[in-house]
Formats: sequence, C-alpha cells, structure tokens
Amino acid sequence: MKKIAALFIAVLLIASIVAVIPVNAAEEFSYVHITASGNDPYATFTFSPDGNNDTIDPDTVKWAVIKYRTITETDNTGVQLIGQFYITPAAEPFVPIKYNHTGNWEILVVDLTTVSEKATLSSAWNSKKYTSTSTIRFDPLESNRDAEAAHNEEDDAVVSDGDSIDIAFIAFFDNEDDAKAYDGTQNTPYCQLMPEDLEWYSDGYNIGDIEYIEGKKPHTDTTAAATTEKEPDTEPATEAPSTDAPATDATTTAAPDNTTAEAGDSAATTDNAPEDGKTSKFPGWAIALIAVAAVVLVAAIITGVVSKNKKK
Repeated sequence: MKKIAALFIAVLLIASIVAVIPVNAAEEFSYVHITASGNDPYATFTFSPDGNNDTIDPDTVKWAVIKYRTITETDNTGVQLIGQFYITPAAEPFVPIKYNHTGNWEILVVDLTTVSEKATLSSAWNSKKYTSTSTIRFDPLESNRDAEAAHNEEDDAVVSDGDSIDIAFIAFFDNEDDAKAYDGTQNTPYCQLMPEDLEWYSDGYNIGDIEYIEGKKPHTDTTAAATTEKEPDTEPATEAPSTDAPATDATTTAAPDNTTAEAGDSAATTDNAPEDGKTSKFPGWAIALIAVAAVVLVAAIITGVVSKNKKK
C-alpha cells in the first residue's frame, strides 16, 4: 500500500509541474499581429530589400498575394471589414482587399487595378500616379464601404480600438500565374512585404500595436541576386533596413483627407507578452530540466519507501 501511495503522490507531483508549463506549439511561420487604436488604421511600408526588387513597377506589377488570418470580422455597425492598398503618395481610389472571414489562415490574390464598387475615379495604379515606388500604403482594417462616397453619404461605420488581424506576408507579382501559385515558398515575387517589413513603418495612423510573432520562415532564402529578367535599375539594396528604428522614406507624402493626423504608436517588439490565442514560448532546456528533476524525485520516493519496508 505504501508503495502504491508513494507512486500516486509522485504522479500527482509530476502532473502539477507539467500543468504550469505553457505548452503551445510554435507557429510554422512568422507573422505580425496588427491591432487598431482607433478608426482608419493605416501605415506606409517599405518593400523588403531581400526580394527580387526593392521597388515596384505599377505598369507591370498588377497582382498581390496576401496571407492573413482575420481576428475581428465586422465594424461597429456590423459591416464586414476589408483591407486596402493605396499608391504612394496616397491617393484615391483605393484597391479593395476582400477578406474571407474564416478565422483560419487564408491566401488571397488581389487584382491591383480594381477599385471600390462605388468609385467614380479610375484606377490610380500606374507609373504616372504611383511615383514613390519604394513604399506602399496598406490599411489592414477598414469598413467595407466606399471611401469616395463617404463624403456625400451618412456614414458612422468605424474601426474600433482593439480590432485586429494577422498578416504573414504580402507579395507582389508581374505574372498572374505566379501569383495564383504562390504559397510563400517560391522565389517568384517581384517585390514583397514580409513580417519583419510590416513590423516597422515610416508613418502611420491609429495602429496601436504591431506584434511580431516569430516562427519558421514561410519562404526560401531570397537574398540571392535576381535573374536576368530583372531590370538594371532595380538592383536590390545591399544592406537590410535597420531594426533599431522605423524606416523613413523621404519620398513618402501624407495621404488625403484624415491622413494628416499624427503617426501611430511605435511598432511593438518581440518582448511584448503574447495576447490571448497567441503562441507562448518556453525554453526546451527548462522543460528537460524539470522532467529530469521529476524523474529523480520519483525514484527517490520509491527507493525510500522500499528501504523502509525492508527495515520493517
């Protein structure tokens, strides 16, 4: 009986130790968790120098692929949220990104020449309008309405504090077939925004937090020089952007309407505590140490019980 009691106590002890260890599987790829701090969150992001190009050619690059996971589905009126691309310097009309609100990771191909349903303006996605080609304005969350019509229609739809979305990558293509086939592992994007690029931005508004969640890279190494198809004036940058401070593209200008507001809070670093539903990391060596200690403790208890029984 004493042996059984000792074993039972040991099992309970191990169970209590394991219970306090946060056991969450690491993400298979890195991503950013973007949280709004008010209505109309947006930022101007700089294209990664690690891809085939660090600028965009709007006359040929007409498709984007975004990997995302929706967290917040609707605005304060119950209308579904969408995303938006703007050319830089930012100008109407925007390019709508119609999310599939499943709460799972989704990959969406976007035609960059499209405009919102009620737009009376033609697409601005061309080299005459899009001149600051090293950056792009991305609005991760916006009510599914028409920005051009908002001035003439009563509209009280807003993005609320705490609304959020996860983004793994945004890649841009000059070939529709490559865009449709892209899953994050090919070296086919013309230019791209990876999680580390989305973590820092040159100017923004109402983005409360951009939290970087580290995982396995969703793509192969793309630091090699581009193929012969690459034009000579689009050489990749020789140095990666500094992670000490947000990028400051001198060519970026403010967006129209409400874009004259102050820039949002600085992007969060990986030191931030994960939010609910996010991955927690616990050192492997600590788990191994606890397991070894538990085994030693169980062996000691059993040995002690056996010794006592022999003495009796």
